[in-house]
Amino acid sequence: MNLSSLLYNNRYKTLLLACVLSITGQRAQAASAADSLQWTSLGVYDTWEHSPFMTGRLKGNVVVEQEAIAFQRSRYGSNTYGLRVDLKQPFELTPELKYVHVRILKPKAGRTMLIGLGKRRDRAGQSPLTEQFWVYSTQTVEPGQWTDAVFPVKGAGGIDIHSLVVVPDCESTHNLKSDFMAHVGTMEVNDNPTSGTLSTSYPLSFSPEGATVPAAEGISTVGAGKSVVKLPEASNGQQPRYTALLEEALDATPGEHLAFTINGQPAGEGSVSIDLDRDGRFSAKEQFNGTVDLPSSLPYGYYRVRFHHGLAVADTRLNVHPQTVTVNQEGRNGEVVLSDGQALSALHVAFGTALAVKAVPSHGFTCSGVRVRCGYNLTGDQLLHGTPLYVDHVIPRSAFKANGVGVIPAELVRGDIVIEGLFVSK
Repeated sequence: MNLSSLLYNNRYKTLLLACVLSITGQRAQAASAADSLQWTSLGVYDTWEHSPFMTGRLKGNVVVEQEAIAFQRSRYGSNTYGLRVDLKQPFELTPELKYVHVRILKPKAGRTMLIGLGKRRDRAGQSPLTEQFWVYSTQTVEPGQWTDAVFPVKGAGGIDIHSLVVVPDCESTHNLKSDFMAHVGTMEVNDNPTSGTLSTSYPLSFSPEGATVPAAEGISTVGAGKSVVKLPEASNGQQPRYTALLEEALDATPGEHLAFTINGQPAGEGSVSIDLDRDGRFSAKEQFNGTVDLPSSLPYGYYRVRFHHGLAVADTRLNVHPQTVTVNQEGRNGEVVLSDGQALSALHVAFGTALAVKAVPSHGFTCSGVRVRCGYNLTGDQLLHGTPLYVDHVIPRSAFKANGVGVIPAELVRGDIVIEGLFVSK
């Protein structure tokens, strides 16, 4: 079946992505009608404006199979080439985090990304295919097995997402010798940050899927020193027994004496674990009774930390950071500099301070925003045993003044930074 017949075949237009999958003995749970995402058409998409799939030189290969959607990952697309799913009912990006869950099966290791296409309600002329977010999965998609990839998304409000682009292989194609097929199953959006599939890293003693505890017995906040991470509010008096907030982090420095809290109270005996050697496991020597003296030689970076409170468990990251961080810029068709014109090349700035910058497009181009990558190991793999070592944030053009000056907020200056100007042809 070719793509054009697929898009206009009524039998497929009514298919729910929230169908029940049964692949190699693994069964996905059907999404509730309120959360499942129905689609009206399928296609391909690439953020690279000169991609042969965007110029019309090549057509993508997308086929609806009996229990999933098959997508051909082409070596002629960029690292953001993916399956485009046009939604029957848009959903709003709000300041509160929502989580898009996508069941993915692929044969190759690599990062997985979700791109949201939509428009602002206050911009009548804006295309519904305007890129509104780019986010990596918080869950490592292991090759050869169905994985519930979780993508945390949020916005300023008043932004409707009309299409989702599932990028199963967000890696350079330079070493990709041949195309391969990836499969996409259920898709849903909800308030649950926990993946429905268990990872081999940081195992739990129970299955988190569907497991809840009464809100009064759950975890509402976790803290280390002066920094606090707030968990999603309970729904109907119940809270997920396990919550992973891997986009968030608690701050610390090497050699610091840390006192941890749960729900604003001192953490109790054996209630905190930190993967100090970052091997994907919490050993007995990495369990602490509410306080810890971090080694003075502990390398900078993000570390997985787990909190126990009764039956409830919460994972987040510990950001062991330097006093100053390094800022660089990259991009094509323009550059980003400090607001006073100083180049952003190995610039050292204080940790946790806002940074005023200016986007300077080349002749014939305009700036559509900037992408800020912050964290550690910025040119390497994003995930280490499922823990993000860095995150990407996009600041839209609307946040900048007419002269191109804008601010990188202090909450993004919490590790080394690369600022990429997003410049497009006028």
